[in-house]
Amino acid sequence: MAPKAITYVWKITRPNDESKARDWMAAAYATAIQTDPNVTQVLIRSGIHPTTFTGGKHVPDAPHITIAVKNPKTQQNGTHETSHGYTESLQSARIVRVKPSGYVKSDSDNNVWPQGLPREVVQGNPANK
Repeated sequence: MAPKAITYVWKITRPNDESKARDWMAAAYATAIQTDPNVTQVLIRSGIHPTTFTGGKHVPDAPHITIAVKNPKTQQNGTHETSHGYTESLQSARIVRVKPSGYVKSDSDNNVWPQGLPREVVQGNPANK
């Protein structure tokens, strides 16, 4: 069976450094498939960073990537689920723990998933490309 295609959508600026871009896509992939094995789209909302936004402010957190995922049903409904993929360090893209939000939200909530963002389709794990 061929690996399935996943569309990666860049909410942040895609790094010019192709190695860094592929690392972030691989971290997003590892986070996404652990969040929802039926994922079809991944919104890359951040690179690896050490804060989270809670209670209306940024607070310290372990290094992680923030993504949002869609499967065929949420794609049709205009909804998504957010997830954090925690890494070993700020310099690492290896995911050691995944923390899905557990909530499915509208794409228009806080303009999380706006239309017209840059996207690319990858078959299987981007780390293998």
